[in-house]
Amino acid sequence: MKTITLIFFLLILVSTVFAEKPKETMNITGERMEVLKRGEITRFLGNVRLVKGKDVIVSDLMEHYEKKDYVVGKGNVHFTAYPEESIRLEAFSDQLTYNVQSRDTTLTGNPELIRINEGESQETVKIRGEIIELFGREKKAHVKTGARVEYGGMVALSEILDYDYETRKIVLSGGSPHIYQEDEQVTADYSAEVITIFVDEQRVVMEGNVKAFIHPKKT
Repeated sequence: MKTITLIFFLLILVSTVFAEKPKETMNITGERMEVLKRGEITRFLGNVRLVKGKDVIVSDLMEHYEKKDYVVGKGNVHFTAYPEESIRLEAFSDQLTYNVQSRDTTLTGNPELIRINEGESQETVKIRGEIIELFGREKKAHVKTGARVEYGGMVALSEILDYDYETRKIVLSGGSPHIYQEDEQVTADYSAEVITIFVDEQRVVMEGNVKAFIHPKKT
């Protein structure tokens, strides 16, 4: 009986601890607000700004879907997040869908993602494509169709791009990925079936049907 009582006491203690853990507040501000479909949708218009933790979304119009708990921003969308203390993500698009709980984000309409290292290296990675998906908890990005990445003087193109911004690894695949690089001496075009860029190591690995075209410049 004593054992049962002890277990029951521990269960109450654990439940109390979890119950007291505060949830992160989401704040939305704008110039005008409308409530639609009996409160299921709240629409904000004019200089709309959403803040949840270190995530900030700015857009012309924003709709919060209460039951499914996600937000849609439209028009001049600007999304800022900090997956790590010194790493800032800046994203721009015509439209954004943001899951309030998971923080998964989908950007469409000329989306662009910029990863900025605010530390000593000050490195910048720029990514574009038709659809950019950000997975907040996994700290990953997935780009569908027409992917383009600019980093360290090189430009890489592919149909699909996967970026792990915790391990700083970019994988390009689909549509014969290419890397274009130019300096004072040469212009180079490299292609392969899969191209992996290790950002921290400043190293590129190409696999499958690798081709390289190097054109020396006239001096």
